[in-house]
Amino acid sequence: MQPPTFAEPPPAFDPTALPPSCRIGKNVRIFAHSVVVGDEVTFGDDVTIVADTVEIGARTSIGRGADLRASALRLGDGCEIHRDVRVLAADRFAVGDVGRICAGVDVLCRDFRAGRLFYFGEGGTVGMGGTTTSTATVVIGDRVTISQFAILNSNCLIEIGDNVGTGSYLAVWTHGYHFGHGPLEGTRPAYAPVQVARNAWLGFHVTLLPGVHVGENTVVAAASVVTGDLPADVLAGGVPAKVKRQLDRRPVTGEPARDALVEVLRIWAGELRWKGCRVIAADYDSPRAELLVRDPGGTRTTRVVLVCDAAPLPVPAADETLIIVSVEDRPDLAPAATGSVTAFGLRTGALHGLPDALGEDLRNQLRRHAMPCGDTRPFVSIDPPGFGRLRAAAVAR
Repeated sequence: MQPPTFAEPPPAFDPTALPPSCRIGKNVRIFAHSVVVGDEVTFGDDVTIVADTVEIGARTSIGRGADLRASALRLGDGCEIHRDVRVLAADRFAVGDVGRICAGVDVLCRDFRAGRLFYFGEGGTVGMGGTTTSTATVVIGDRVTISQFAILNSNCLIEIGDNVGTGSYLAVWTHGYHFGHGPLEGTRPAYAPVQVARNAWLGFHVTLLPGVHVGENTVVAAASVVTGDLPADVLAGGVPAKVKRQLDRRPVTGEPARDALVEVLRIWAGELRWKGCRVIAADYDSPRAELLVRDPGGTRTTRVVLVCDAAPLPVPAADETLIIVSVEDRPDLAPAATGSVTAFGLRTGALHGLPDALGEDLRNQLRRHAMPCGDTRPFVSIDPPGFGRLRAAAVAR
Protein backbone atom coordinates (compact mmCIF):
# COMPACT_ATOMS: atom_id res chain seq x y z
CA MET A 1 0.00 0.00 0.00
CA GLN A 2 1.15 3.53 -0.81
CA PRO A 3 0.71 6.35 1.73
CA PRO A 4 -2.42 8.45 1.04
CA THR A 5 -2.30 11.92 -0.42
CA PHE A 6 -3.18 14.46 2.28
CA ALA A 7 -4.88 17.77 1.46
CA GLU A 8 -1.99 19.35 3.30
CA PRO A 9 1.08 17.11 3.22
CA PRO A 10 2.18 16.16 6.74
CA PRO A 11 5.58 17.33 7.89
CA ALA A 12 8.52 15.03 7.37
CA PHE A 13 9.08 12.61 10.22
CA ASP A 14 11.90 13.86 12.40
CA PRO A 15 13.25 11.10 14.66
CA THR A 16 15.03 13.67 16.81
CA ALA A 17 11.64 15.02 17.90
CA LEU A 18 10.94 11.78 19.76
CA PRO A 19 12.02 11.31 23.38
CA PRO A 20 15.69 10.28 23.53
CA SER A 21 14.72 7.04 25.29
CA CYS A 22 12.91 5.78 22.17
CA ARG A 23 14.50 3.17 19.92
CA ILE A 24 13.98 3.52 16.18
CA GLY A 25 14.74 0.78 13.65
CA LYS A 26 15.63 1.11 10.00
CA ASN A 27 13.23 2.48 7.40
CA VAL A 28 10.61 3.69 9.90
CA ARG A 29 8.00 5.91 8.21
CA ILE A 30 5.42 8.06 9.99
CA PHE A 31 2.98 10.22 8.01
CA ALA A 32 0.93 12.36 10.40
CA HIS A 33 -0.03 15.94 11.14
CA SER A 34 0.24 15.35 14.89
CA VAL A 35 2.51 12.86 16.66
CA VAL A 36 2.72 12.33 20.43
CA VAL A 37 5.06 9.55 21.55
CA GLY A 38 5.83 8.58 25.14
CA ASP A 39 9.13 7.52 26.65
CA GLU A 40 10.86 4.22 25.86
CA VAL A 41 8.81 3.44 22.75
CA THR A 42 10.39 0.99 20.32
CA PHE A 43 9.84 1.08 16.56
CA GLY A 44 11.09 -2.03 14.74
CA ASP A 45 12.53 -2.04 11.24
CA ASP A 46 10.20 -1.19 8.34
CA VAL A 47 7.35 0.15 10.49
CA THR A 48 4.82 2.38 8.71
CA ILE A 49 2.30 4.59 10.54
CA VAL A 50 -0.22 6.75 8.67
CA ALA A 51 -2.71 8.91 10.59
CA ASP A 52 -3.91 12.46 11.03
CA THR A 53 -3.13 12.10 14.73
CA VAL A 54 -0.86 9.55 16.41
CA GLU A 55 -0.64 8.97 20.15
CA ILE A 56 1.64 6.18 21.39
CA GLY A 57 1.98 5.55 25.11
CA ALA A 58 5.18 4.99 27.04
CA ARG A 59 6.98 1.64 26.85
CA THR A 60 5.00 0.53 23.80
CA SER A 61 6.75 -1.56 21.15
CA ILE A 62 5.82 -1.86 17.48
CA GLY A 63 7.31 -4.85 15.73
CA ARG A 64 9.11 -5.22 12.44
CA GLY A 65 7.02 -4.64 9.34
CA ALA A 66 3.91 -3.39 11.15
CA ASP A 67 1.72 -1.13 9.00
CA LEU A 68 -0.78 0.94 11.02
CA ARG A 69 -3.18 3.32 9.26
CA ALA A 70 -6.12 5.19 10.79
CA SER A 71 -7.49 8.72 10.89
CA ALA A 72 -6.80 8.64 14.62
CA LEU A 73 -4.37 6.09 16.06
CA ARG A 74 -3.95 5.62 19.81
CA LEU A 75 -1.91 2.95 21.60
CA GLY A 76 -1.88 3.03 25.40
CA ASP A 77 1.09 2.60 27.69
CA GLY A 78 2.96 -0.69 27.54
CA CYS A 79 1.31 -2.04 24.38
CA GLU A 80 2.94 -4.67 22.19
CA ILE A 81 2.24 -4.64 18.46
CA HIS A 82 4.08 -7.63 17.05
CA ARG A 83 5.66 -8.11 13.64
CA ASP A 84 3.69 -7.77 10.41
CA VAL A 85 0.50 -6.47 12.01
CA ARG A 86 -1.59 -4.55 9.48
CA VAL A 87 -4.30 -2.03 10.38
CA LEU A 88 -6.53 0.00 8.05
CA ALA A 89 -9.28 1.78 10.03
CA ALA A 90 -10.95 4.73 8.34
CA ASP A 91 -11.99 6.54 11.53
CA ARG A 92 -10.09 5.23 14.52
CA PHE A 93 -7.85 2.49 15.88
CA ALA A 94 -7.39 2.52 19.64
CA VAL A 95 -6.00 -0.04 22.08
CA GLY A 96 -5.85 0.56 25.83
CA ASP A 97 -2.90 0.12 28.16
CA VAL A 98 -0.83 -3.09 27.96
CA GLY A 99 -2.68 -4.43 24.94
CA ARG A 100 -0.97 -7.12 22.90
CA ILE A 101 -1.66 -7.72 19.21
CA CYS A 102 0.29 -10.71 17.97
CA ALA A 103 2.11 -11.42 14.72
CA GLY A 104 0.22 -11.32 11.46
CA VAL A 105 -3.03 -9.81 12.76
CA ASP A 106 -4.90 -7.97 9.99
CA VAL A 107 -7.52 -5.32 10.86
CA LEU A 108 -9.78 -3.77 8.19
CA CYS A 109 -12.82 -1.84 9.45
CA ARG A 110 -14.16 1.67 10.00
CA ASP A 111 -13.57 1.86 13.75
CA PHE A 112 -11.73 -0.50 16.12
CA ARG A 113 -11.58 0.11 19.88
CA ALA A 114 -10.26 -2.23 22.57
CA GLY A 115 -9.81 -1.60 26.28
CA ARG A 116 -7.03 -2.36 28.75
CA LEU A 117 -5.14 -5.65 28.78
CA PHE A 118 -6.46 -6.72 25.37
CA TYR A 119 -4.93 -9.81 23.77
CA PHE A 120 -5.43 -10.62 20.08
CA GLY A 121 -3.71 -13.86 19.13
CA GLU A 122 -1.48 -14.63 16.17
CA GLY A 123 -3.04 -14.63 12.71
CA GLY A 124 -6.32 -13.00 13.74
CA THR A 125 -8.41 -11.13 11.18
CA VAL A 126 -10.89 -8.28 11.40
CA GLY A 127 -12.38 -8.28 7.92
CA MET A 128 -13.45 -11.12 5.63
CA GLY A 129 -15.80 -9.07 3.49
CA GLY A 130 -17.89 -5.94 3.73
CA THR A 131 -15.83 -4.30 6.43
CA THR A 132 -15.36 -0.92 4.76
CA THR A 133 -19.06 -0.12 5.29
CA SER A 134 -20.38 2.68 7.51
CA THR A 135 -21.40 0.10 10.13
CA ALA A 136 -18.04 -1.71 10.30
CA THR A 137 -17.21 -1.15 13.96
CA VAL A 138 -15.62 -3.32 16.66
CA VAL A 139 -15.91 -2.33 20.33
CA ILE A 140 -14.05 -4.53 22.85
CA GLY A 141 -13.96 -4.11 26.63
CA ASP A 142 -11.21 -4.54 29.21
CA ARG A 143 -9.31 -7.78 29.88
CA VAL A 144 -10.50 -9.50 26.72
CA THR A 145 -8.59 -12.42 25.21
CA ILE A 146 -9.20 -13.42 21.59
CA SER A 147 -7.01 -16.39 20.81
CA GLN A 148 -5.14 -17.37 17.66
CA PHE A 149 -6.58 -17.32 14.13
CA ALA A 150 -9.88 -15.66 15.00
CA ILE A 151 -12.16 -14.03 12.43
CA LEU A 152 -14.18 -10.94 13.37
CA ASN A 153 -16.33 -10.13 10.35
CA SER A 154 -17.34 -6.59 11.29
CA ASN A 155 -19.63 -5.68 8.39
CA CYS A 156 -22.00 -4.71 11.21
CA LEU A 157 -21.18 -3.80 14.80
CA ILE A 158 -19.39 -6.36 16.97
CA GLU A 159 -19.50 -5.66 20.72
CA ILE A 160 -17.47 -7.77 23.14
CA GLY A 161 -17.79 -7.05 26.86
CA ASP A 162 -15.23 -7.02 29.66
CA ASN A 163 -13.44 -10.23 30.66
CA VAL A 164 -14.53 -12.23 27.62
CA GLY A 165 -12.22 -15.09 26.67
CA THR A 166 -12.16 -17.25 23.55
CA GLY A 167 -10.40 -20.31 22.25
CA SER A 168 -8.54 -20.39 18.96
CA TYR A 169 -10.36 -20.21 15.61
CA LEU A 170 -13.30 -18.16 16.83
CA ALA A 171 -15.49 -16.92 13.95
CA VAL A 172 -17.90 -14.02 14.39
CA TRP A 173 -20.03 -13.26 11.33
CA THR A 174 -22.22 -10.17 10.95
CA HIS A 175 -23.25 -10.71 7.36
CA GLY A 176 -23.91 -13.51 4.92
CA TYR A 177 -25.46 -13.90 1.49
CA HIS A 178 -25.23 -16.08 -1.61
CA PHE A 179 -26.12 -15.22 -5.21
CA GLY A 180 -28.34 -18.30 -5.52
CA HIS A 181 -30.38 -17.40 -2.43
CA GLY A 182 -31.61 -13.81 -2.79
CA PRO A 183 -34.82 -11.93 -2.01
CA LEU A 184 -36.39 -12.95 -5.32
CA GLU A 185 -35.86 -16.59 -4.35
CA GLY A 186 -37.45 -16.07 -0.94
CA THR A 187 -34.21 -15.72 1.03
CA ARG A 188 -33.08 -12.54 2.72
CA PRO A 189 -29.37 -11.79 3.14
CA ALA A 190 -28.25 -11.61 6.76
CA TYR A 191 -26.86 -8.32 8.04
CA ALA A 192 -26.98 -7.89 11.82
CA PRO A 193 -24.71 -6.95 14.75
CA VAL A 194 -23.30 -9.49 17.21
CA GLN A 195 -22.97 -8.91 20.93
CA VAL A 196 -21.03 -10.95 23.50
CA ALA A 197 -21.73 -9.87 27.07
CA ARG A 198 -19.15 -9.58 29.85
CA ASN A 199 -17.53 -12.68 31.35
CA ALA A 200 -18.65 -14.94 28.50
CA TRP A 201 -16.32 -17.80 27.56
CA LEU A 202 -16.30 -19.04 23.97
CA GLY A 203 -14.49 -22.33 23.41
CA PHE A 204 -12.26 -23.57 20.59
CA HIS A 205 -13.68 -23.11 17.08
CA VAL A 206 -16.95 -21.49 18.17
CA THR A 207 -18.92 -19.74 15.41
CA LEU A 208 -21.34 -16.87 16.04
CA LEU A 209 -23.77 -16.08 13.21
CA PRO A 210 -25.28 -12.66 12.39
CA GLY A 211 -27.58 -11.11 14.97
CA VAL A 212 -26.81 -13.33 17.96
CA HIS A 213 -26.40 -12.21 21.56
CA VAL A 214 -24.40 -14.29 24.05
CA GLY A 215 -25.44 -13.52 27.61
CA GLU A 216 -23.30 -12.52 30.57
CA ASN A 217 -21.21 -15.31 32.18
CA THR A 218 -22.34 -17.85 29.58
CA VAL A 219 -19.98 -20.62 28.44
CA VAL A 220 -20.18 -21.91 24.86
CA ALA A 221 -18.62 -25.33 24.29
CA ALA A 222 -15.96 -26.01 21.67
CA ALA A 223 -17.02 -26.35 18.01
CA SER A 224 -20.49 -24.94 18.68
CA VAL A 225 -22.40 -22.86 16.13
CA VAL A 226 -24.51 -20.15 17.75
CA THR A 227 -27.50 -19.36 15.53
CA GLY A 228 -29.74 -17.61 18.09
CA ASP A 229 -29.54 -15.70 21.34
CA LEU A 230 -28.16 -17.44 24.43
CA PRO A 231 -29.25 -16.29 27.90
CA ALA A 232 -26.94 -15.35 30.74
CA ASP A 233 -25.39 -17.88 33.12
CA VAL A 234 -25.75 -21.04 31.04
CA LEU A 235 -23.58 -23.70 29.47
CA ALA A 236 -24.48 -24.05 25.79
CA GLY A 237 -23.15 -26.28 23.05
CA GLY A 238 -23.85 -28.09 19.82
CA VAL A 239 -24.80 -27.35 16.22
CA PRO A 240 -26.92 -25.34 16.55
CA ALA A 241 -25.94 -24.38 20.10
CA LYS A 242 -28.57 -25.10 22.73
CA VAL A 243 -28.65 -24.54 26.48
CA LYS A 244 -27.34 -27.63 28.28
CA ARG A 245 -27.68 -26.45 31.86
CA GLN A 246 -27.78 -23.45 34.14
CA LEU A 247 -24.49 -22.31 35.68
CA ASP A 248 -24.50 -21.83 39.44
CA ARG A 249 -22.16 -18.90 39.95
CA ARG A 250 -21.67 -17.90 43.57
CA PRO A 251 -18.72 -16.47 45.51
CA VAL A 252 -16.50 -19.10 47.11
CA THR A 253 -15.49 -18.19 50.66
CA GLY A 254 -14.04 -19.73 53.81
CA GLU A 255 -12.24 -23.07 53.67
CA PRO A 256 -13.16 -23.84 50.02
CA ALA A 257 -11.57 -20.54 48.96
CA ARG A 258 -8.48 -21.25 51.04
CA ASP A 259 -8.16 -24.79 49.65
CA ALA A 260 -8.42 -23.56 46.06
CA LEU A 261 -5.69 -20.97 46.61
CA VAL A 262 -3.42 -23.40 48.44
CA GLU A 263 -3.61 -25.64 45.38
CA VAL A 264 -2.51 -22.71 43.21
CA LEU A 265 0.46 -22.10 45.53
CA ARG A 266 1.41 -25.79 45.39
CA ILE A 267 1.44 -25.73 41.61
CA TRP A 268 3.41 -22.47 41.59
CA ALA A 269 6.02 -23.88 43.98
CA GLY A 270 6.65 -26.74 41.57
CA GLU A 271 7.05 -24.31 38.69
CA LEU A 272 9.46 -22.18 40.72
CA ARG A 273 11.75 -25.18 41.22
CA TRP A 274 11.69 -25.79 37.46
CA LYS A 275 12.64 -22.15 36.96
CA GLY A 276 15.72 -22.38 39.16
CA CYS A 277 14.26 -20.90 42.35
CA ARG A 278 14.76 -22.56 45.71
CA VAL A 279 11.63 -23.19 47.79
CA ILE A 280 13.16 -23.10 51.27
CA ALA A 281 9.96 -23.82 53.18
CA ALA A 282 6.31 -24.50 52.40
CA ASP A 283 3.52 -24.58 55.00
CA TYR A 284 0.18 -25.40 53.44
CA ASP A 285 -1.56 -26.57 56.63
CA SER A 286 -1.60 -23.43 58.78
CA PRO A 287 -4.60 -21.08 58.54
CA ARG A 288 -2.26 -18.76 56.66
CA ALA A 289 -0.33 -20.85 54.17
CA GLU A 290 3.22 -19.62 53.57
CA LEU A 291 6.06 -20.14 51.12
CA LEU A 292 9.66 -19.05 51.61
CA VAL A 293 11.46 -18.73 48.29
CA ARG A 294 14.99 -17.82 47.19
CA ASP A 295 15.33 -16.31 43.71
CA PRO A 296 17.43 -18.02 40.98
CA GLY A 297 20.45 -15.86 41.79
CA GLY A 298 20.19 -16.69 45.48
CA THR A 299 20.33 -13.01 46.41
CA ARG A 300 16.83 -12.41 47.74
CA THR A 301 14.43 -14.24 50.03
CA THR A 302 10.70 -13.76 49.55
CA ARG A 303 7.93 -14.79 51.93
CA VAL A 304 4.52 -15.41 50.36
CA VAL A 305 1.58 -15.37 52.78
CA LEU A 306 -1.99 -16.40 51.94
CA VAL A 307 -4.55 -14.35 53.90
CA CYS A 308 -8.11 -15.67 54.07
CA ASP A 309 -9.21 -14.13 57.37
CA ALA A 310 -9.61 -10.70 58.95
CA ALA A 311 -6.58 -10.92 61.24
CA PRO A 312 -3.85 -8.25 61.00
CA LEU A 313 -1.71 -8.42 57.88
CA PRO A 314 1.83 -9.81 58.11
CA VAL A 315 4.79 -7.44 58.09
CA PRO A 316 8.13 -8.12 56.39
CA ALA A 317 11.29 -8.99 58.24
CA ALA A 318 14.24 -6.68 57.71
CA ASP A 319 15.92 -8.92 55.16
CA GLU A 320 12.98 -10.25 53.14
CA THR A 321 10.51 -9.34 50.43
CA LEU A 322 6.88 -9.97 51.37
CA ILE A 323 4.03 -10.92 49.04
CA ILE A 324 0.53 -10.91 50.54
CA VAL A 325 -2.14 -12.89 48.69
CA SER A 326 -5.54 -11.92 50.08
CA VAL A 327 -8.88 -13.35 49.01
CA GLU A 328 -10.50 -9.95 49.55
CA ASP A 329 -9.20 -6.49 48.66
CA ARG A 330 -9.16 -5.35 52.30
CA PRO A 331 -8.99 -1.61 53.11
CA ASP A 332 -5.64 -2.14 54.84
CA LEU A 333 -4.12 -3.97 51.86
CA ALA A 334 -3.07 -0.95 49.79
CA PRO A 335 -1.42 0.93 52.70
CA ALA A 336 0.55 -2.22 53.56
CA ALA A 337 2.05 -2.45 50.06
CA THR A 338 5.05 -0.18 50.52
CA GLY A 339 8.76 -0.74 50.05
CA SER A 340 9.40 -4.47 49.70
CA VAL A 341 5.72 -5.47 50.10
CA THR A 342 3.41 -6.43 47.23
CA ALA A 343 -0.24 -7.30 47.83
CA PHE A 344 -2.83 -9.04 45.67
CA GLY A 345 -6.58 -8.62 46.28
CA LEU A 346 -7.96 -11.57 44.34
CA ARG A 347 -11.69 -10.92 44.56
CA THR A 348 -11.42 -7.58 42.78
CA GLY A 349 -8.24 -8.24 40.79
CA ALA A 350 -6.32 -5.57 42.69
CA LEU A 351 -2.54 -5.23 42.64
CA HIS A 352 -0.86 -3.02 45.23
CA GLY A 353 2.83 -2.15 45.23
CA LEU A 354 5.54 -2.82 42.66
CA PRO A 355 6.18 -6.55 42.28
CA ASP A 356 9.69 -7.79 41.57
CA ALA A 357 10.41 -10.69 39.19
CA LEU A 358 9.09 -13.27 41.65
CA GLY A 359 5.97 -11.22 42.32
CA GLU A 360 5.36 -10.89 38.58
CA ASP A 361 5.77 -14.65 38.20
CA LEU A 362 3.11 -15.21 40.87
CA ARG A 363 0.88 -12.64 39.18
CA ASN A 364 1.20 -14.57 35.94
CA GLN A 365 0.41 -17.83 37.75
CA LEU A 366 -2.72 -16.25 39.21
CA ARG A 367 -3.71 -15.17 35.69
CA ARG A 368 -3.33 -18.76 34.51
CA HIS A 369 -5.85 -19.72 37.19
CA ALA A 370 -8.34 -17.05 36.08
CA MET A 371 -7.47 -14.57 38.84
CA PRO A 372 -5.75 -11.72 36.97
CA CYS A 373 -4.58 -8.88 39.19
CA GLY A 374 -3.60 -5.46 37.89
CA ASP A 375 -4.39 -4.31 34.37
CA THR A 376 -1.84 -1.52 33.93
CA ARG A 377 1.20 -3.74 33.30
CA PRO A 378 1.84 -6.75 31.05
CA PHE A 379 2.05 -10.28 32.41
CA VAL A 380 5.57 -11.68 32.52
CA SER A 381 7.19 -14.69 34.12
CA ILE A 382 10.62 -16.04 35.02
CA ASP A 383 12.16 -17.88 32.08
CA PRO A 384 13.20 -21.47 32.91
CA PRO A 385 17.00 -21.78 32.56
CA GLY A 386 16.81 -24.22 29.67
CA PHE A 387 14.68 -21.89 27.59
CA GLY A 388 16.59 -18.79 28.65
CA ARG A 389 19.92 -20.35 27.68
CA LEU A 390 18.65 -21.27 24.21
CA ARG A 391 17.03 -17.88 23.64
CA ALA A 392 20.26 -16.11 24.55
CA ALA A 393 22.53 -18.35 22.50
CA ALA A 394 24.32 -16.82 19.55
CA VAL A 395 23.76 -18.92 16.45
CA ALA A 396 26.91 -19.38 14.38
CA ARG A 397 26.48 -19.07 10.63
